[in-house]
Amino acid sequence: MLTQNYIKTDKRIEIKEVFKISQINMVYNAILLSKFLFYNPYPGRRINSIYFEDSSYSSLTDSIEGNSKRTKKRIRWYGKQKSVTNATLEIKKKNGHISWKLLYKDNYFVDPKANDWSNFIKTESYSEKLDFHIHNLEPKSIIRYDRDYFTSFDDKVRITIDQNLNSFAQTSRYAPNLEYGKHHSNLFIVEIKVSQENESLLKNVLRDLPFSAKRFSKYCESILPQKY
Repeated sequence: MLTQNYIKTDKRIEIKEVFKISQINMVYNAILLSKFLFYNPYPGRRINSIYFEDSSYSSLTDSIEGNSKRTKKRIRWYGKQKSVTNATLEIKKKNGHISWKLLYKDNYFVDPKANDWSNFIKTESYSEKLDFHIHNLEPKSIIRYDRDYFTSFDDKVRITIDQNLNSFAQTSRYAPNLEYGKHHSNLFIVEIKVSQENESLLKNVLRDLPFSAKRFSKYCESILPQKY
């Protein structure tokens, strides 16, 4: 069994809205004209995630039913490269409207060209099995999208915009599927994020943006029949 150090992120509030792609310029303009003086802290990038589940799809069920305590486990990597790249195991926790992550870095690698799971996801030693956090789970979905980042002038509010969302259901225990999936081309997702202690700022931010918060899960969207 592998033992690893992890990073625990600060607790924060995340609210989401889903827009039609035809509204994207309106949303970008609203962000750039906000009195919070949002700027791009770094360039946009491609995000790729493998979501893991038990045989009962407990994580999916918790999300659909809106259970107050939820956990999602995924391995995430960045970029469009086809070679072996570093990845992070993320355990995302949610309790009511508060969420945080446990991040296990520096021990995972993904090889997007691999034809079987044993080579697609590797650990630092290339011979160890995945650690106890996910060894009883199975990969159920691979999701990728392009994300742009905005931060307020005082760094207290973050906004992300996700578009070009693609999802690939994983039905085989042996081989990953990155060929047959769903392209969610008609939507993009905006997420506003503040730390727990800055929750009061949300009301002011929402005055500047065409935003009506709603529940949305990319993982659920990837598994359930397409609605958009």
